[in-house]
Amino acid sequence: MSTQIRQISTFLNQWAPPKVKMDYDNVGLLVGDPSANVTSVLTCLDVTDKVVAEAIEKGSELIVAHHPLIFGKIGSINPTNEQGRIIYKLIKNDIGLLVAHTNLDAALDGVSFVLANMLGLDDLRFLDKNYDISRKIRLITAHEDSDAVLKLLNYHSAEEAHHFDVTSREDGLKCFEAIIDQHNVSVLKKALKAEGMLKEGSFQVIDLASTSQNFGMGVIGEYPDDGIGKNEFLHLVSKALNVQAIRYSGDVDRIKKVAVCGGAGVFLKDKAIEAGAQAFVTADIKYHDYFTEKNDFLLMDVGHYESEFPVAEALKNELSEAFEEIEVSVTRTVTNPMHVYVSHPEPKTIQPS
Repeated sequence: MSTQIRQISTFLNQWAPPKVKMDYDNVGLLVGDPSANVTSVLTCLDVTDKVVAEAIEKGSELIVAHHPLIFGKIGSINPTNEQGRIIYKLIKNDIGLLVAHTNLDAALDGVSFVLANMLGLDDLRFLDKNYDISRKIRLITAHEDSDAVLKLLNYHSAEEAHHFDVTSREDGLKCFEAIIDQHNVSVLKKALKAEGMLKEGSFQVIDLASTSQNFGMGVIGEYPDDGIGKNEFLHLVSKALNVQAIRYSGDVDRIKKVAVCGGAGVFLKDKAIEAGAQAFVTADIKYHDYFTEKNDFLLMDVGHYESEFPVAEALKNELSEAFEEIEVSVTRTVTNPMHVYVSHPEPKTIQPS
């Protein structure tokens, strides 16, 4: 049985729903036919000319990327500029482009979780869970099979699902309540209706004051026992992410609790400090952001590409497991536009005594 782009898109949407993306972002299927068949997928961080050339060479019908190729409106598509040239090549070679960006940043086991795992942290949880997308649903139905209703709720990622009898003039009514993220509500309602479980006027959606447990920004985790020393931690980060040079501020003796955010995450610096982290690993830190009033705190910039590229491997692993019949590979192309020159000190001349 062949696999279509729409099936891969649906899988990614379940992991990283488009509705949790930032307002400025552009995610989903940006180029291509959703009904096109796929036998080979290439995952990457950035979509460049060389990445597209690699996809053509490998015979990949789909590129799954983290960074969007298209943000604003496009006036024309032709090979006279870089963006137009890339889109032109994708269309000409029947290659689709599927993107999961800030929605994957916010997802459970998304970008920051991958980064935290690379650094060997345990007990991972979101650093900031300020995603007001959870809703309470209340369903009143006379459907006889309560287990079937609960099974359908759970299938659509509803949490804390339970039911109780309703006292009314009509016998056999039950009330089912559950917590569900907003983007799943309409799909659940359609499924309930299709199964004959939705009684007219009996489905309510209620806003909650609490935030979602499934989405957030940044991750915090811990090292076992007493943690590790500062120099050991810097060396660990350097080796894990293949970073030649790390910019950082602050000082600390031992590091046990670490906060991370892939990409530009310095806006979470105060959250990391409030959470009791001794170190915060992120990227794109501006000069004045390096200043912090907190003692015993290390603020580190490991580079945007370096902090996020591991997610390309995670995308490959997830897609390979979900679609065993498809060949999935990570790009060999290094798309990092930044280079680092590390100067080696010249040997000092020994002065005679």
